[in-house]
Amino acid sequence: MNTSRSLLVLPNELLAMIIRSGDLTTKDLANLRLVCKHTKHFASSNLGKRIFVDLNIWYTRDALNWFLNLLHSDMGNHVQSVSLAECRGLSEKFYPSKYYGLRDAEVNSEYYQLQNITIKRCNGPAHLWKKVICAATHLRTFKLVDTKAPYIGRFWLAVYSHTFDENDKLLSGVESDFLSSLELVNLHISAGVLKRLLDIHKETLSTVEIRDCILVDGNWLEVLNCIRLDLSHLRILCIDVRHEATKKVTAPEQDHRRSLDPTSYLEKSPYALTGHSTTLQLKLVGQKEIANRLPELLKARDGHQAQ
Repeated sequence: MNTSRSLLVLPNELLAMIIRSGDLTTKDLANLRLVCKHTKHFASSNLGKRIFVDLNIWYTRDALNWFLNLLHSDMGNHVQSVSLAECRGLSEKFYPSKYYGLRDAEVNSEYYQLQNITIKRCNGPAHLWKKVICAATHLRTFKLVDTKAPYIGRFWLAVYSHTFDENDKLLSGVESDFLSSLELVNLHISAGVLKRLLDIHKETLSTVEIRDCILVDGNWLEVLNCIRLDLSHLRILCIDVRHEATKKVTAPEQDHRRSLDPTSYLEKSPYALTGHSTTLQLKLVGQKEIANRLPELLKARDGHQAQ
């Protein structure tokens, strides 16, 4: 079997950790390597059918580099779903980074058939994932979750000055013509990027779920109005957001570094939460309910803001 860039090139211990399968041990992997030397592609193909259909990757930065530099065919051509979640307990120092210089043409041809991608990130390297997201032209469901704590004690933190840029890069990378389900959780995002994403996929989106997200520009009523006007095929709409952010005018030399005191950080951040807490919660199921209740909700909210 050609192992120049195969999944089986990874150390047994690392494979066992990132796959997190209860019935797959390092001893099993060692035996698998031995078998593959004799059976070549047959063993790896059957492994792909049995295990590598829905991947759950618990990664360090190096483990993620390993994964993204594997061709899709190296995993058996059976993978439909990939979930990436950060696991800080894994040590990086024992597994040095490997960069194969993967060509865009290879990525586009190998990852196009991925149908479901879930990313749980904590300020991780967005550019590494964007390759696969852009290449997954048959993507049907996309879930993006930021796992970092949104608050310290009773104080909500202001928007990280670079976090929303990374989230926007990932959202802008979704180029599939088949996207039907979008779920965003605990993110700082730009309203402009979100509305553009909804507009691009308005003909295919049937489910939109947005929870605990903060807009760094615009407001949620604008987003909901965009959904009302453009997403005619929407069947499920879930919104649960409580805060909006506004940009502050700051001097260029002002220090934006994080402080140990959350109140101090709020003052130093280029973004800050509005002085009042707004709550917007709704769950609409069915095209008829969305068409009837969403305009009523928007009208009521506009009237409340006018007062």
